[in-house]
Amino acid sequence: MSTPFIDFKPCAYHKGKDCFVYYYALNPETGKLQRVKYRVNHVRKSSDRDRYAKSLCHKINEKLWGGWNPFVEALAARALSVSQCIQKFLDAKEKILRPATMKSYRSFSQLFLDYLKKQHLDHIYCFQIDRDHLLRYLEYTDLHVNLSNRSYNNYSSYLYTLFDFFVQRGYIKENPAEDLPKRKVDRKIRVVIPPSVRKDIRAWFDERTPLYIYVMLLCYRLLIRPKEIMMIRVGYIDFDQCMLKIPSFVAKNHCDRIIGVPEEIMEYFRTLRGLPSQWYVFSDRNTYAPGPKYTAPTRVAERWKEMRDALGLPSSYQFYSLKDTGITEMLEAGVPAKLVKELADHSSLEMTEKYTHRSNAKKILEWNTIQF
Repeated sequence: MSTPFIDFKPCAYHKGKDCFVYYYALNPETGKLQRVKYRVNHVRKSSDRDRYAKSLCHKINEKLWGGWNPFVEALAARALSVSQCIQKFLDAKEKILRPATMKSYRSFSQLFLDYLKKQHLDHIYCFQIDRDHLLRYLEYTDLHVNLSNRSYNNYSSYLYTLFDFFVQRGYIKENPAEDLPKRKVDRKIRVVIPPSVRKDIRAWFDERTPLYIYVMLLCYRLLIRPKEIMMIRVGYIDFDQCMLKIPSFVAKNHCDRIIGVPEEIMEYFRTLRGLPSQWYVFSDRNTYAPGPKYTAPTRVAERWKEMRDALGLPSSYQFYSLKDTGITEMLEAGVPAKLVKELADHSSLEMTEKYTHRSNAKKILEWNTIQF
C-alpha cells in the first residue's frame, strides 16, 4: 500500500556520473512540489560518498517528517500575512499622503480586508494571493456594491497600487494585479454653469452666507480644489504682493505653487491681515469665517447642495463645476492651455485639453464664416 505525500517526497540518493541526493517539497508560491538536490561529487572516495549521501538523506528526511520546508524557511523574511502587509502599506502611505487621500486608501483597504476575512483568507501569506483571488474579490464587490464602471476601475487601480507596494518591499515577486481587466468609462461630462445661473447663485449666498462667495471665487477664478481651499491658512497669503501660496503638503499633486490673487478676492483677504498665521481662512462651518479649526471640504458640498435645492438647479451643477467653468472660459478667452494647466495644477497638458472641445468648436464656427 503506497503512502500519499502531499507536502514532500522523501529524500533519495542518485548514483551515476553526477551523484546527488534529492527530494521534493511544496513551494507555497507556486503550490507545486519542487525538486531540491545537493551534489555529493565533492566526496572523492565512492564508499565515503555513499555513506555521506545516505547520512544526508536520513537527516533531511527527519526534518521533512518533522514539518520542515526549505521554501517556507527561505521566505521567512517576507512571510507576512496579507493583513500585516496591508497595515504596513497604510503606515507607509500615512507619512506622504494627504488626509483625504489616506481616507480613500483606508476605505479601500478595509473593504478588501473584510472580504478576505469572510473568505478566511486574512491570515494567509501575502505571496499566496494570486490573480484569481483578486478577480473573485472584484466580482464579489461588484455584485454586493453594484459598482459603476469608473468605481470598478478605481478598485482595480487600488489593488495594483497595493500589490506594487508589496513588490517594492520584497513581500512578493510579481504583482498579481498587473493585468486586471478594466471597464470602458464614458468621457466625463464637464458641466459649465452659465453666467445667468452664477448670478442667481451669488445672490442666494450673498443674502445668507456672504463669505462662501470667496470659496466659490477661489475655485472659479483661481481653479483651486475645494479640499485645498479649506486648508488655506492666513500665513499662506502675501498681502503686499497679492499672492497666495499653496504648499506641497496641501496640493493634490504635492508641488508648491504660487498664485496671483485678483483684486476681487484680495479685498477680502486684506481684512485678515493681523490674524494668527496658523488660522484657517475658512474655519467656521456655518459662516466660513476665519478661525483655528479646520473644516472638512464636505461642508462646502453640503452648503452647495442646500443652495442648489433651494434654487431648483440640476444635480449636474456640482461645486466642482465652478472649476470646470473657469477652465473652459479661460480657454475660450484665448488663455494658453499651458498657463491654464499650471493654474489648475493639472499633472499633464492632456488633462487640461479635455476642456478644449468647446473652444475648438467655437473657433471652427468662426473659421467656417470666412469667405473664399
